[in-house]
Amino acid sequence: MEREPKEVVFGSQEMTVIMSQAERVARNEFSVLITGESGVGKEVVSRYIHQHSARAAEPFVAVNCGAIPETLFEAELFGFERGAFTNAFSPHRGYFEQANHGTILLDEISELPLTLQVKLLRVLEDKYIMRIGGEKEIQVDARVIAACNMNLQTLVRERKFRKDLYYRLAVSVIAIPPLRARKDDIETLAGSFLRKYSPARKILNREALMKLTHYEWPGNVRELEYCIIRSILNSDGKEVIRADDIQFLEDDIERSAAIERGAFEEALRKARGNVNSVSRLLGVHRNTVYNKIKRFNIDLLRYRNGHPVFQ
Repeated sequence: MEREPKEVVFGSQEMTVIMSQAERVARNEFSVLITGESGVGKEVVSRYIHQHSARAAEPFVAVNCGAIPETLFEAELFGFERGAFTNAFSPHRGYFEQANHGTILLDEISELPLTLQVKLLRVLEDKYIMRIGGEKEIQVDARVIAACNMNLQTLVRERKFRKDLYYRLAVSVIAIPPLRARKDDIETLAGSFLRKYSPARKILNREALMKLTHYEWPGNVRELEYCIIRSILNSDGKEVIRADDIQFLEDDIERSAAIERGAFEEALRKARGNVNSVSRLLGVHRNTVYNKIKRFNIDLLRYRNGHPVFQ
């Protein structure tokens, strides 16, 4: 069963322009390339385009190209016939057939192998696919939306992505800015996530909202969503979410790194800088000890106290 489309929530002028562009794109049948960092909402905008197109009543099939092993790409995209290979006990409709008359989203299109890029280009131009092991072509009519968090033009220059396929996909290009470049969306999005995940309808106080708006959001909207979920859990029993209830993932990573470094330095003190002894204390290989010394930029001479460091 197809998932219900996520609501596109925004409050910034930047996203107002993007969504106006998406509405215009939805009215035609050309391919679309959506670019932007991970977590900015490329799939959400893709579903919006589909839902506002003449194909809205037909399937929307989202394909994560980065999650498909290279050896399975062709079978997953174009399908296979019975007996095409071991364990192919029955025919299989690939993603393009599943999206027939509808829309197919090829997310992380940069992960598509060059050999498959040639076949994809042919499908885009001729509207036919051939199942693995098949003897006849099958006509398909699926609008293609491609999404990528990398610069495809750079990949074209590096000969990692076909120029002709890039031009075929980039008939319309929608570039979604990162959340840090459209901070007017933060309050609107946070309120939407609170309504979605908080049965008690919690609210953010002024200090909490300021903390959210001053953060850079390297994980974009997806990171904000999970940050709000954590804040709801942290504020259990309280109606108002305060600044102390908000924990950023980067803070957790930094805190974990500090704990790890503290434990490692304690082992160095006990072992007086002797690598073999640290290795035994922590139950890790000597190479792991050396890697941590390098990663934490530690001067072993501080722990020697007259004892040899390397043995």
